[in-house]
Amino acid sequence: MVYHSSFVDEEGITKACGCPLLPLKSHIKGPAPLSDPDKIDIVDEAITFFRANVFFRNFDIKSPADKLLIYLTLYINVALKRLEGCRTLAVGTKAIINLGLEKVPVPGEPGFPFPGLFALPQSQQEAELFRNYLKQIREETSGRLLSCAYRPNGTPNKWWLAFAKRKFMNIIVP
Repeated sequence: MVYHSSFVDEEGITKACGCPLLPLKSHIKGPAPLSDPDKIDIVDEAITFFRANVFFRNFDIKSPADKLLIYLTLYINVALKRLEGCRTLAVGTKAIINLGLEKVPVPGEPGFPFPGLFALPQSQQEAELFRNYLKQIREETSGRLLSCAYRPNGTPNKWWLAFAKRKFMNIIVP
């Protein structure tokens, strides 16, 4: 059974492209509101559920937060693919930083992985808001993923990096 996001109550949450801009426990600047450090956020959920959800070819969407969970699951898959050949935490950190510097496409642009999952932006401001949110959430996910993908001594954690070979929803990661 697919794990769904627990963020179903969207009252007071800003949306862009049909996606809620959920609060994050983040020190990275961006449009996401700050979350309580003691509560789990969408990034925690994505990392926690990744190893179970990556096995599914279909994902039944029960709330708009599930769309963000799908996006983050694919992003984690891409990040693990980049970390696959990195034998130390330092090399892995460099690979993740390079991934973070890549252009973040939004719905309607070439390279966006899920056409039709998110609504097209209604204005340039909405597109930039969503792009900045995705950039912020990707950077936050990358930082937290490094602590899972590598042990405290800096060696790779094979129980995480083995999942780089999986195809989420039959999407081939370059």
